[in-house]
Amino acid sequence: MKFNILDILLPRETKFYTFMSEQVEVLITGTRLFKDFVTNIEKLDEEALKKRILEIKEVEFKGDKVEHMIIDELHKTFITPIDREDIHTIAINVDKALDILNSLSQKFEIYRVRKVPTNVLKFADIIVEISVELSYLMKALADKGDIMKHVQKIHSLENTADHLFHWSLAELFDGSHEPVEIIKFKEMYEHLESITDCVDYVGKLIRGIKVKQG
Repeated sequence: MKFNILDILLPRETKFYTFMSEQVEVLITGTRLFKDFVTNIEKLDEEALKKRILEIKEVEFKGDKVEHMIIDELHKTFITPIDREDIHTIAINVDKALDILNSLSQKFEIYRVRKVPTNVLKFADIIVEISVELSYLMKALADKGDIMKHVQKIHSLENTADHLFHWSLAELFDGSHEPVEIIKFKEMYEHLESITDCVDYVGKLIRGIKVKQG
């Protein structure tokens, strides 16, 4: 852990690290619920499907509460461990990922999707893995540890998601799918890729924070 004399001379409100980590844990819970949902979707009756979607909605609501708490605390706190603008940006991007995940889950009921392509399952694995990696990055930031391996891993996963997105669209437009199916899953793939983009953005932001800290 890097020693910084300012941490002694100017005690900072390190509670924000705890809040941000809590928010990421909520995201992990949501992505794991989504993965379990799409993995088992063909086995679910209507009642069970609605219950799974509601569970993800409740996680998104919990994430909103954490995000609001972070913003409220920023208004009350004079000295923060990192720039308050960076804390704000991290919070809103993690919250954005949760919002997208909830919106995506709602689409399964709206579009009456009861079976998903294999690539949706692959995306579900990626969003779980990238969320878990973000939790490692948050811990490294709080501990003043080596963040770069986590930033690089997150970026690698985002690149994997980009490639998967392009292949998924290519498969959708190969001429074997009905127009309605193309519309449904194109939107779903876009949502899934956007989740990885949000996490990658946070990773790059934290990399910038470390550059500023020296």
